[in-house]
Amino acid sequence: MNIELHGGTIVGDIEIEASPETVFDALTTPEDLAAWWGAEGIYRTYGWEIDLRPGGAWSSRAASATSDMAVSGVFVEVDRPHRLVYTWNPEWDNTPTTTVSYTLRKTTNGTHVHLEHSGFENHIPSGQHHAEGWKHVIGWLIGYLKGKAVAK
Repeated sequence: MNIELHGGTIVGDIEIEASPETVFDALTTPEDLAAWWGAEGIYRTYGWEIDLRPGGAWSSRAASATSDMAVSGVFVEVDRPHRLVYTWNPEWDNTPTTTVSYTLRKTTNGTHVHLEHSGFENHIPSGQHHAEGWKHVIGWLIGYLKGKAVAK
């Protein structure tokens, strides 16, 4: 997994051993998101609300031992299972709204995911923090999908 901040955009390229449909659904289904996004001792997400269509809103909460926080946004592009784009507006950060995009491409062994989280040009420290966060998030996603594959 390679996730880095380049200028004002976090860029990641990830290989996941699951179909594009399975990956897309894990990124957009409230029950799946609550199951994998977070880890004990760091934070856990809950309360996912998703209106999965361009212009539809989404939101989630996350709780840690010391805080409770929210993040929300709007879907810009929804093309299952190829592309997902949404805005990202975390209440804990003073960065203006940023944009997250996933491009999914079927491979021989599963799915290549190209991740971009843009909008940090004038907020590089926040971008660096988010880049480190994405490493955790994508790791949780990969682990969750491996677990689902084993359970089948």
